[in-house]
Amino acid sequence: MALPLQDFFWYLETQRQASPHTLRAYANDLNEFDAFTIELGTPWQLLTRDHLKRWVHTLHTRNTGTAGRLNPTTLARKMSALRSFFRWAITAGLLAKDPSEGVKTPRPKRRAPEVAETASIVRLIEVEEPREAVFVARNAALIELLYAGGLRVSEVVGFDLRDLDLAQGLLHVRRGKGKKDRMVPIGGPAIAATRDYLDSRLELLLSLGIAAESQPAVFLNPRGGRLTTRSVARMLEDRQLRSGVFGVHPHVLRHSAATHLLDSGAELRHIQEFLGHARLATTQRYTQVSLDKLMRTYDASHPRARTSGGAPREPKSET
Repeated sequence: MALPLQDFFWYLETQRQASPHTLRAYANDLNEFDAFTIELGTPWQLLTRDHLKRWVHTLHTRNTGTAGRLNPTTLARKMSALRSFFRWAITAGLLAKDPSEGVKTPRPKRRAPEVAETASIVRLIEVEEPREAVFVARNAALIELLYAGGLRVSEVVGFDLRDLDLAQGLLHVRRGKGKKDRMVPIGGPAIAATRDYLDSRLELLLSLGIAAESQPAVFLNPRGGRLTTRSVARMLEDRQLRSGVFGVHPHVLRHSAATHLLDSGAELRHIQEFLGHARLATTQRYTQVSLDKLMRTYDASHPRARTSGGAPREPKSET
């Protein structure tokens, strides 16, 4: 008997306000498990802990990586999706007990966020592009907002004109991750870059014969439609090649904004609100980056910073 996945997905979308990305990830993982239960021949309501252990073993044998075992992060994600389904099924009265209870999976190692130096970000913003002026201005404004506002790329491409209050230096992020609204401050360079682009944006719409009032999206493609997240990623890749700055994908700009705020003395709670994190624990990842930087600075500057063996200490990685 197949899992009642459509009902579960409806619950995730309507009750939990899950994003399309989350829904796709859950669908991939749970459809894979559904195929396993059908092959097993055991009704999903009768699954036991032993069945779940067998599932984990099957994942390892089907999806071996370079080390001969499934990546712990991937396994943790799949089990998280499965446990969410079982919790829902119990609440809905479809299941008596969670069969995944007590099934241990490796805890994935949490890496500290990648961070770019401010000078590298400025080079990305200012690099020359052999493109029409409107798109050069658009790309500069995009990078400025991603960094200045610590924004997710989906939030930036989702901006409508009504979401910009450049006079106050504020952005209204509507229904961000978790479907929560928030107000985000930005500084002078981002405001100036956005104003410069908006002038060119109007000229683009006029040249395409599109009425300005009919297109609310801030960031446009050459056809006058809303820019996609993939287009932003490609733009950044191109600018990295031209500037010689590498490894700065959209989320690195967000990580960098948070880390630079923390390094400059901003309180963790304020950064949590700035980023739109539901849990403070998510924001606390950035303290590891700042701690590593503090340790490097201390070791390089303090006359008695060396360890007892005479070697510099190794920065601690977050687990």
